[in-house]
Amino acid sequence: MQDRMASWWPAAHSTLLAKLSWHTGKMHKEIRNYLSHLAPLLQTHGMEILLQQEIAWGLQIKVRRGSDRATINIYYSDKKGLSRVLSAPQNSGLKQELELLLLGEKEENAYAGFHNWHRWIGSDECGKGDYFGPLVVSAFFVSKEQVPTLKEMGVQDSKHLNDPRIINIAKSIYLKFPNQAACIVLRPRKYNDLIADFARQKLNLNDLLAWLHERVILELYSAHNDSEGSVVDQFSRSQKVKNRLKKKLPKLNVIERPSGERDIAVAAASILARYQFLEARAVLERRHRFSFPKGAGPSVVQAGREFLKLHPAMLLPDVAKVHFKTTQSLQPDIFNDGKDDQ
Repeated sequence: MQDRMASWWPAAHSTLLAKLSWHTGKMHKEIRNYLSHLAPLLQTHGMEILLQQEIAWGLQIKVRRGSDRATINIYYSDKKGLSRVLSAPQNSGLKQELELLLLGEKEENAYAGFHNWHRWIGSDECGKGDYFGPLVVSAFFVSKEQVPTLKEMGVQDSKHLNDPRIINIAKSIYLKFPNQAACIVLRPRKYNDLIADFARQKLNLNDLLAWLHERVILELYSAHNDSEGSVVDQFSRSQKVKNRLKKKLPKLNVIERPSGERDIAVAAASILARYQFLEARAVLERRHRFSFPKGAGPSVVQAGREFLKLHPAMLLPDVAKVHFKTTQSLQPDIFNDGKDDQ
C-alpha cells in the first residue's frame, strides 16, 4: 500500500488543493503544508485515505484501516489557525490511535527539550499496524555528547525516511554505537501465540506492547544503569509502560508521549525497529516466495487471498497477525478466533 499511496498522494491532492479558493492564499498554504505532513504519517501507521472533499472553511478526509473508519475535518482561520476534529466510533482502536497522532501534531512545538537528561533510553515499535510481518520493539541508549553524531548520520523520525535510507542508517548505528541497542522481533507465529495468551488473561495488544517495551528498556538499563530516564513513543493513553517500569525501576524517570520520535533516542530506536521489521519480512518473502505489502488495507486483503491460493490456510499464522479483522476479509470462516485490529 505504501508505494501505491506514495505515487497517488501528490497528484490527487495537488488537484484537490488547486480547487480551494478561499479568500486568502494563507488558507491554501496552511492546509497544503499540514496535509503534506499528515498523509505519510497516516500511511506509516497502516491507514488509507479513502476520500477527501471540501467543507466550509476547510477539508474533510476519510480514513480506513482494515474495517475501521474515521473522519478528520481540518479547518483554518486567521484568528484560530489550524484545527482538527476527529469523528469515529467511540471504542475504535483506530480512533484511539488517531487521537494520539493528532495530539502529537498539536503539541509539536512543545516537544523540543521536554527533558534535560545527559544519558537516557528511547524506545519505539514497528509493525503494529501491518497485517503481514513481525512486531518489532527496539530501544536505544544515548548520551548527550552523541547527539550531534547521530544527527549527522541522518537520525530522525523514521516516518520521513525511505526503506533504503533506513537500512543504511541502521547499519551505521549498529557499527558506531555497539551495545547501545536492544531489540525484540516477534515473528508472526510467536506473535499470534502471545496475543492468544494475553487474550485469555483479558489483556490486549497494548498490554503486549507495554511488556515488550519494558523488556528492551530493562535490558539496556542493565548495561547502562546511569541512565536518567526513558522516553517511550506513546501508544496508549493509560501510560502502560511507565506503570510497569515504576515497579522494577522506581527511580527511573519515564516519559510516554505521542510522536516521541522527536526525541533523538526514540528516533534511533524507531529506525532500528523498522530495519529489523524489513529484514524479518524479507526472510518471510524469500521463504514463501511471496511479496507481502505493508499496512492492512485493500491491497493487503488481495495479497492475502493470493497467498491462500498458493499455500494452505494453516500457514497464514506464519506470515500474518491473524487476530486482525483482515483475516475475516480473506475468508469469513478461515479462523474462528480472527477478531479485531489492535
